[in-house]
Amino acid sequence: MKTFTGLFTTLSLGALLLTGCVNEEPPYKKTGTETAGTEISGYLSGALNLRVIYDSETDTRPDDTQDETQTPQTAQALTRAVTETDGYHVRIVSTDDQSSHFDGTYAELQAELAAGPKEMPIGNYEISVCSHRTEEIQSAAWNAPVYGTTYSFSITKGATTQIEEIVCTLQNVKVTLLCAADLADQLADDTKATISLGAASLEFAKEHWDGQQAAFFLPAAESNDLEFVLSGSFTDGGEVTFSKTIPGVKAGQWRKIELVIVYADQGEIKFDISVDNFVLDDTITVNGTDGLWEEVFEEGGGEEPGEGELTVSMAGHDINEPYTLEANPDGATGKPVLVNIASESGIKSLSVRIESEVLEELLTGDLEPLKTGVDLCTLNKEEGLGQTLGALLPVGNEIKDQTQVAFEIKSELVGLLLAMGGDAEVVYKFHLDVSDNAGHNVTTTLTLVKSAKN
Repeated sequence: MKTFTGLFTTLSLGALLLTGCVNEEPPYKKTGTETAGTEISGYLSGALNLRVIYDSETDTRPDDTQDETQTPQTAQALTRAVTETDGYHVRIVSTDDQSSHFDGTYAELQAELAAGPKEMPIGNYEISVCSHRTEEIQSAAWNAPVYGTTYSFSITKGATTQIEEIVCTLQNVKVTLLCAADLADQLADDTKATISLGAASLEFAKEHWDGQQAAFFLPAAESNDLEFVLSGSFTDGGEVTFSKTIPGVKAGQWRKIELVIVYADQGEIKFDISVDNFVLDDTITVNGTDGLWEEVFEEGGGEEPGEGELTVSMAGHDINEPYTLEANPDGATGKPVLVNIASESGIKSLSVRIESEVLEELLTGDLEPLKTGVDLCTLNKEEGLGQTLGALLPVGNEIKDQTQVAFEIKSELVGLLLAMGGDAEVVYKFHLDVSDNAGHNVTTTLTLVKSAKN
């Protein structure tokens, strides 16, 4: 069972090391079976173990029928199909002279190596593995993940090189879009979100704003800009125009985009997007208030908060009313909870105090200050409590002096809150005390409820 303190640690991206080892005296050489080409060649041997990390969250070893960490039975058929690795395309090319030494499927290479060590000229090589052939890969497509890797190794004179494991990861960028139903209802059916990476783009119609439809983009560089454009109209009239750039997008990432209300006052609304980026076990929130804003709705859009305003609100929900937590299909995480904070003068402080009977004994040590209140603006994300909390809540410069703050209780923390208290209903109170640089103050309590299990 997860512990509260255990989850409150900085999430890190584990390095996957692909190792090649050399046996200087292969067994078959000792029996006198070495070939005449030994002086200019060596051998590639071993039963390759191909591992696929899919959806940037879960890994599977397709050849291991005993391992309970394989793809769960509840996984989508698409994911199960792509982890059938026998058909993966494998190429072995000399990096010295670009000559080809194998071009076929993973199953064919396995069969060749099972028949005996593969004799190859001494030199440097690169083995590339991909779930698709190059001509099959599209720059942008629905539900079309591409998995692969490239691994360098050397062949030494008269010796045997064995590749222990090859790990394939997502080679394109996965993008999903989520919008609350009550928010989507304010937008006409012609409203659409167009997401682009370079020259490639795909349109998310309203029926695909449920976080389930996945677009996959092939990145052109190591780091890329993803463009988000919302266009259409309100159900009660008025044009919708909103665009935003999401920087630093890389292969292997899953960008979960959520359309949110930044603030609402007397019917006038303004929108932003929050972006969760999942890579392996690492979760990074890209703050939606880093100066990339543009006017959202040219007609009927309203003005930003004035000097006399400091607003704290939730999209599609009255922040003063209890909010029921929801689990994600994976059972381990929950749907993030987003509180939108806005002030034209910038945020000066944001104090958070957590109150809950089930957490009383767990908020100890470094986490003890959460019982009395912690000003997140004063924390440094690189050290101490800021490093601990920064994995699950915005801290430091992500809040301080910002005019728009997406205060998000991230999916990992929501998943933990859902796991606490057994089958009984549990209430968590996040007491928020917000001040801005103009001297205004708002205090409110965000009440989160974990429903009792029947």
